[in-house]
Amino acid sequence: MKFALDGKLFGEIALQEILNDDTEGGQLILSSCSSVLMTLADQSDGERPRVHEVEILPGVKRKKVVYVSLDGSSIGELGLNNGKTVEVEIQFRLNRSNFVRMHGAVDSIRTSNNLPLLFPESPASGQPSRKPVRY
Repeated sequence: MKFALDGKLFGEIALQEILNDDTEGGQLILSSCSSVLMTLADQSDGERPRVHEVEILPGVKRKKVVYVSLDGSSIGELGLNNGKTVEVEIQFRLNRSNFVRMHGAVDSIRTSNNLPLLFPESPASGQPSRKPVRY
C-alpha cells in the first residue's frame, strides 16, 4: 500500500485502449515508460496548454488504467483535490536509456572490429567465404 505524502496526490488515468503485453506498443509502454506528459483536455484555442510531467507509479501499471503521482505544483495549476475528476490528454514518455545503452554496445563492437563475431559470414547465407574451405 502506498501513501501520498507532502502535498502529493495519486491519480488514476483511464485509458481508451487496453495496454496488452502481446502487442509491440503495449509491451513498450509497460516496460519502458516511467512518466507521462499531461495537460487539461479543455484548453481554449488561444491559450497555450501547460504540460506537466508526472511519474507513473512503478509496479502498478494496469491494462486499462495508469496510476500517477502528482506533485504540489501540478495539483495547484490543474486545480485538483482529493476525489476531483478532470479530463486530460496524455502522452507516454519513453525511457530511452536502455536503447541508448544497446546502441552504444553495438557501436563499440563495430569500432573494435569484432562485428564478425556477432554476424559471421557463412557459405549457407549465400555470401562467398573469404577463407578457403578444406575438406
